[in-house]
Amino acid sequence: MAIPSTFATLSITEEAQISAGNFSINKTIPLQSKTVVRSAKLFLPIGETGTINKIQITGPNGLEFGCQDIKVKDGVDLIKACGGPGALEGGGEINYVAEGSDFEPELNTKLKVVLSDDF
Repeated sequence: MAIPSTFATLSITEEAQISAGNFSINKTIPLQSKTVVRSAKLFLPIGETGTINKIQITGPNGLEFGCQDIKVKDGVDLIKACGGPGALEGGGEINYVAEGSDFEPELNTKLKVVLSDDF
């Protein structure tokens, strides 16, 4: 399916350090035009599992997407797991907040999340 011309192409990569099995992200990202976040793919080391306690993506018009307490492993799409997608209006900023816990077997590692308008 083609993306209508009123929508921007989105690819935002965020990384977080997992320390003692926990992580927290709180980022503000400029948003130039209306965008649909269709996927938020999580990348972890193979065999790593944990819990996303909270994920919130807030656009200029308020909360657009969020969920909590999702068990995760490498490759999970957080938008699909949370019942998304979410449309974010332009002309402002996205506030991206995520918190997680119980990551193992590596208690100190990194994760990466890629927000995209592609499935």
